[in-house]
Amino acid sequence: MKALQLKGLSVSRPSVITELSMANGGRLVGDNGEFNANSNKDLFQILTTLASAAQQGNQLTTAKQVEVASAAAKRKREMVEAAFTDRDELVALGEVFAAEMQVTGNRDGFARRLLMRMELEQGQRPEVTVDMKQSVAVLSTGPAQVATHLVRDNVYYPQEFYLQARPYIESRHLARGPATLLDRTYVSTLEAFMVAEDRLWKRMADATIGVSNEQTILAGQVTTRALANMVSNITQWGLPANFWLISSDIMADIISEESWVNTFNATSYAEELIQTGNIGNVYGLEVITDQFRHSQHKVLGRGEMYVVSSPENHGVYSDRDGIEARPIDETTERIPGRGWTMNQLTCMSIINSRTVTKAIRQ
Repeated sequence: MKALQLKGLSVSRPSVITELSMANGGRLVGDNGEFNANSNKDLFQILTTLASAAQQGNQLTTAKQVEVASAAAKRKREMVEAAFTDRDELVALGEVFAAEMQVTGNRDGFARRLLMRMELEQGQRPEVTVDMKQSVAVLSTGPAQVATHLVRDNVYYPQEFYLQARPYIESRHLARGPATLLDRTYVSTLEAFMVAEDRLWKRMADATIGVSNEQTILAGQVTTRALANMVSNITQWGLPANFWLISSDIMADIISEESWVNTFNATSYAEELIQTGNIGNVYGLEVITDQFRHSQHKVLGRGEMYVVSSPENHGVYSDRDGIEARPIDETTERIPGRGWTMNQLTCMSIINSRTVTKAIRQ
């Protein structure tokens, strides 16, 4: 397959993936939502081109996402305008805002895919039961703090803390386009919740380095042998390896290296690729990248990758009743406008340091 023609790409606005075409004039994505590819090699070439476009600052989206955003634009504009005159509408908009972030976090945040959710009742204290004593856990003690903990008994108690944000829309900005303004506010606020969770998971994972599994330093291209060695760091403890989390430059290595073509099963669904960062699977591992995220929401550093066990073995998180939003205005902010204080009571813990291993490509 020849190189793709990515028409209409712009760093100033999202590009609809279904509107892109190939050099022969054929559609990139079919009516069924799958890439028009005849082989895994074709899929690799598609991923290579899309990854390059994202690396250059182009934000990719799907027709469904555009349709939903377009349908919501008028409603958002009306809700923002109403929120500036009616406190009840401000409360309602905050609830919608918080609910959308909760859905996005559950779908797109990789911390929530790697960890198992604890269901907590009102008044119930977070409690984790482990099968193996004398294991080392890593607990979150705040939005950006972690601590290692030797589990001497079968039960330990993670600490809860708040993730918080204070999105605020000034009155003087309202006339510039409230729907767009709310979208920009949403992007920045999501950083305080979904991205904060992902960064916190990364801090915990990094804190396990050297406890059970040593960090691997790689030089040159990432090979299948290097991945196999990472997987063996997990499986040597009798644990399954379920996820391979990779940075954008590692993704470029994989999809540009011929040796991966016959072992890596690339995703064929455009929407799954763009929304979840799932680029396929290899050796039974689900491969996840933050390559296609908004630039503010990328978490992994250059050359970083992790192999992680299954959620029930790896760790837990809780979010109580989700994100709570309370309205605020100029009486507290001293600047005319409307907004919310948002918080989520949460805890997060890697319950066994043996369930994660890290490598860095230099």
